[in-house]
Amino acid sequence: MAGLNAIDGVSVASPHTTFYLFPNVTRVMGRKKLTDINQLMTTALEQANVSFCTRRHFGTPLAGEEDYYIRLAYSGISVPDIGEGLAALKEFFERD
Repeated sequence: MAGLNAIDGVSVASPHTTFYLFPNVTRVMGRKKLTDINQLMTTALEQANVSFCTRRHFGTPLAGEEDYYIRLAYSGISVPDIGEGLAALKEFFERD
């Protein structure tokens, strides 16, 4: 949680119990001048070697939904690997 919220442009609420998170990346999309969340997903994989799903993989957006969310799952991933992935994601997300 702290690692994601430390990334400029990312915010995520603390869940009570789960093994995945839905960070809001709307500000990252704006900084990168992207209008398609799939562009962010593909570019993150290519440039940061980090993969994630988008909120749209889990149902149709609600009427009036304008924010962009990604889904990160962390079950079965070691703490060092999570740290490495967060560092790569931070560098990619904060780069213009």
